[in-house]
Amino acid sequence: MRCVAMCRGLGVGYACVLLDRPAGMLEARVSTHAGDEVPSRCLPVGPGVRETLCHHAAAGCVWVVVLPLLSTDCDIALESPSGEKGRLRFSVCGSKLQSRLLTMRHPQVASALRGIERRASGATASLSVREVWSKGNDVAVWRLGATFPGEGASGPELEVLSSDASRQVHARWHLLEDQLVRDVVGSHRVMSFSLELPRSLDHFCVVVRVGERSCFAGMHPNVAASHWARTNERLGAAYADPAYERWFEAHRASDAELGRQRRGWRDSLGPDAPLVSLVMPVYRTPASFLSEAVGSVLAQSYPNWELVLVNASGPCGSVDQVLGAIDDPRIKVVEVENRSIAENTNAGIAAATGDYVGFMDHDDVLEGDCLWCYAQEVASNPEVDLLYCDEDRLRDGHLHGPAFKSPPSLTKLHGHNYVTHLLMVSRRVLDLTERSGADVAGAQDFDLTLKAFEVARDVVRVPRVLYHWREHGGSTAGGGDQKPYAHVAGRIALERHLARRGLVASVGDGPLPYTYRVRYDLGEEPPLVSVIVPNRDHAGLLGRCARSLLDRTDYPRLELVVVENGSCDQETFDLYESLRQDPRVRVVSWQPRHEGEFNYSAIVNLGASHALGDVLLFLNNDTEVIDPSWMSELVGELGRPEVGVVGAKLLYEDDLVQHAGMVANANCDFAHVNQNLAADALGYGYSAGLPGDFSMVTGACQAVRHEVFDELGGYDEELAVGFNDGDFCLRAREAGYVVAYTPYARLRHREFSSRGRESVDVGMRQRYLSEKALVVRKHPGFFAKGDSAVDPNLDSFSDYFQLRHDEA
Repeated sequence: MRCVAMCRGLGVGYACVLLDRPAGMLEARVSTHAGDEVPSRCLPVGPGVRETLCHHAAAGCVWVVVLPLLSTDCDIALESPSGEKGRLRFSVCGSKLQSRLLTMRHPQVASALRGIERRASGATASLSVREVWSKGNDVAVWRLGATFPGEGASGPELEVLSSDASRQVHARWHLLEDQLVRDVVGSHRVMSFSLELPRSLDHFCVVVRVGERSCFAGMHPNVAASHWARTNERLGAAYADPAYERWFEAHRASDAELGRQRRGWRDSLGPDAPLVSLVMPVYRTPASFLSEAVGSVLAQSYPNWELVLVNASGPCGSVDQVLGAIDDPRIKVVEVENRSIAENTNAGIAAATGDYVGFMDHDDVLEGDCLWCYAQEVASNPEVDLLYCDEDRLRDGHLHGPAFKSPPSLTKLHGHNYVTHLLMVSRRVLDLTERSGADVAGAQDFDLTLKAFEVARDVVRVPRVLYHWREHGGSTAGGGDQKPYAHVAGRIALERHLARRGLVASVGDGPLPYTYRVRYDLGEEPPLVSVIVPNRDHAGLLGRCARSLLDRTDYPRLELVVVENGSCDQETFDLYESLRQDPRVRVVSWQPRHEGEFNYSAIVNLGASHALGDVLLFLNNDTEVIDPSWMSELVGELGRPEVGVVGAKLLYEDDLVQHAGMVANANCDFAHVNQNLAADALGYGYSAGLPGDFSMVTGACQAVRHEVFDELGGYDEELAVGFNDGDFCLRAREAGYVVAYTPYARLRHREFSSRGRESVDVGMRQRYLSEKALVVRKHPGFFAKGDSAVDPNLDSFSDYFQLRHDEA
């Protein structure tokens, strides 16, 4: 018995041992010099690698001892059933050198050894580290996956060892899922775990035990760094993309395109091409900034514009120098006494004569085709009353921080002014709305946007970066609280908007300056909410869900309708009897058409038919209430007449995000965006931390007005298991309703606890693909155009709003 090779891999080490004759199961005991036991596995090597390792090994056999790559040397004691014994030392430094030499001389052997434990027979247990996420407060959340053969019902145990195996590390862990999967090979349990450790801990070993079996995974600093790099890459939203400037240069209009637009604008846009007025309040602007701003207007490829410069600077050399050099009849200079920015803007509106009026800051810059793109939208849709575009930041001559914006959304606008630039409204809007007063100065654009949304026939987002918002000291583009009065002004504007719409609500501060939180007043007698929970066995899950719902929810009018569908355990029926002691609880039974049938849509529809409430709230039995006000938040959003469906923020048991809205990617799959962010993380464009509209929200917690549910005919029962919640949301949108998401309704969701995961079960996978095909057939326009909730400049396969890097 002798060692023929050593190798290192992803947090583990490999000692390759040659036995002179075939043997049964090789046993290894691994310990440190201090006598601390180290977990290990012995795995047989297949003929191909065996013969490559040692040409005369065919007569015997080769085993690989897998052990965690610790910070201390380990002694390995080996014994085979045939009586062969051996000892070897796994040296931290020596194994590193041997691994490098093996990789250089026999790369195919090194490749075969690395990860051999993941390719081992299904008869052995395995554990792997899948990813890591930040929970904030210097806490790292490691996600692990384990597979154990057989159908044992005992619960797993998990422990974490220090880098030298001398002690157990205190760790908080959660069993996220535990599924039994049957295939042609046999049955095995598929588990996933969440492990919370200090962010600084990057060298450790995790051991999972189920009954007599155990498995382990090692973590090494180099491997931890690789995991963090992958996480940071996934979370690298477009705002922080280091290649953005190159991307922008590849996607902006070329000089040739701008020339064609200048020459052919009348032919392309027709005789009714609108006159566009740009209003630019000016106050003591640095000459270079103001010159660039005016120059960017003069450089527009669409020439049918006028620029109204509202100069409130008084005698000012830098401004006078720029204004005195202007020689273009399309530019008007209106001299005013400096009042508030809102009043100065009003003077510009009064002087403007255009069919559409846009608003530009005196230090910002337009792209050359900005007005061309806006005029194109007006030509194709004369009823558009408000337009806005994507934008980025300009600092010291460089562009960064692109804001690829959501489509028109009052829900999002109630949280912050995401529209900002370049705001342009029709003359019709200006004729129908009052001018902003001095009390909303600093948020006059927000005030006008809210008013425009109230009366606009159509609102259009132009998904191109056409506006460059300059960052400098004192500008709100730099974030923070440079202009606290503007934050107060925004709150006033939002309060008045809600009052004009007849919505009784209070407006408080949001998580950041210039963000807000709306709380709706539900009145003395809020609507009755019917919570519909499908259930089959899993009494522990349902009990936790029901108790949290009934005991922690502060909403005054609710009923719980449990839809029983095929339970077998007496414990479940005992729970039903216990729950029925509460007069708010009813249990109804769904009868399948044939034995073994499961149809979630039919179950939901049955529950809705028994519900008495004005609001239906579909809730999975593996959820748990966190915040007492969660139901009030959902019902409050439904109080807006345009909203038909509302979803909540759902958290895994480790408090990372499980659901914060759903979109469809280019493969027509439904994806949860912002998944695994920290509970309070805001996400790109505040998409996780503030309310907004999405194409879909999950049926695990989905509120809908009863009348809307009936109008749409409920859930589609052809979609028995998958896609039914998303399909319902898409039908609601097609009927003209908004599908909203609010982060202020928060619950925990133990996903996949009561049904399996499609990717690990062949039968489920086939059903999943069939239902996916049906959904695509039902909504061809939606899938052909792509999900409008995701800006077309963003990667539709990214759950974190990354920039789309493809051919321009």
